[in-house]
Amino acid sequence: MFAKIKLFLKSNNFSYGLLTGYSFPGIGMSSAMLGFGVYAGEAGLDIYLCMASLLVLWSMPGMVIFVSLYTAGAPILLMFTTILLANVRQFFLVLSGIKLMNIDNSKIPLFKKVFWAHFISPTGWAELIRVSKELKSDDLYPFFKGLSLGLVSICILGTYIGFKLFDILPTHLIAIPVFIMPLYITLLMLRATDLFYRVAVISGGVIGPILFPYIGDWSIIISGFLGGSIGLIADITQRKSR
Repeated sequence: MFAKIKLFLKSNNFSYGLLTGYSFPGIGMSSAMLGFGVYAGEAGLDIYLCMASLLVLWSMPGMVIFVSLYTAGAPILLMFTTILLANVRQFFLVLSGIKLMNIDNSKIPLFKKVFWAHFISPTGWAELIRVSKELKSDDLYPFFKGLSLGLVSICILGTYIGFKLFDILPTHLIAIPVFIMPLYITLLMLRATDLFYRVAVISGGVIGPILFPYIGDWSIIISGFLGGSIGLIADITQRKSR
């Protein structure tokens, strides 16, 4: 019975994306947002501003920066510039997702293109990469709409729960689920069929801890750059050998 339901949902790309959003990707993201809800509650934000930052920024680094600067009384221009610089790192990821769904060449109105591009997060992009092996290019757009709806709704729920629990449970206990999201992304990249992703994740994960005792937080940036470079070299080498 369950197999028939799953087969039916997969035949409808929007429903398939919605089911995916409510499964492990959504659980991972909502767990991270639960930690953000605690952080926002401790910082003194009201629930409406907390939810608005989630929907408008849709990026954990940008959301954390917003809460930090908002509570410090930073000027609007400073907040805008800082969050813009933090989120610009996803520019090429968003472009990749748009090209993958082929919505740049479709007759979809510009407003809709911008709206759905806003919700291309690392999790959404990773899921697009995964299902692009089993779905046609034209089927990815409805899949992504269902995926985004699932992720946004479950993240709102996670944020709300974290916001309400911050004064009940210890902060260090609530903050633990935040680490589920990086773990999920790591596992997803290791499952990828392309050599580039697996080599990049493994090499970056090994280089980071080695460099951290010597250069501290800079090890995150350098290990990411080196891991991606090693993955790219491995991918080019494999292609040439073929």
